[in-house]
Amino acid sequence: MRINSWMMTAPGRDMELMDREATPGPNEVLIQVVGCGVCHTDLGFFYDGVPTRHALPLTLGHEISGHVLDAGPGAESWVGKTVIVPAVIPCGECAACLEGEGSICPT
Repeated sequence: MRINSWMMTAPGRDMELMDREATPGPNEVLIQVVGCGVCHTDLGFFYDGVPTRHALPLTLGHEISGHVLDAGPGAESWVGKTVIVPAVIPCGECAACLEGEGSICPT
């Protein structure tokens, strides 16, 4: 599926609207973003050049809500659902996650 989004290409530089292919892998979904929070982390990436976990270009914003448009193998039941993506995605492996406390996952 072809998607477009505003992407940061370098700290402090105007963002660019980029078009690209997005294909969900196994147990992944593609979300049409309806709402997105911009927090201090995003501002640090953009204004201060704080290093990101992923190489640029990068779409900022990690507190989102939206609708699942497409899904990879194993996630098909999510298509059409309204979802949120929390600011912290738990690893599922640390002590906090194994005790059901993913909201305090240190990773």
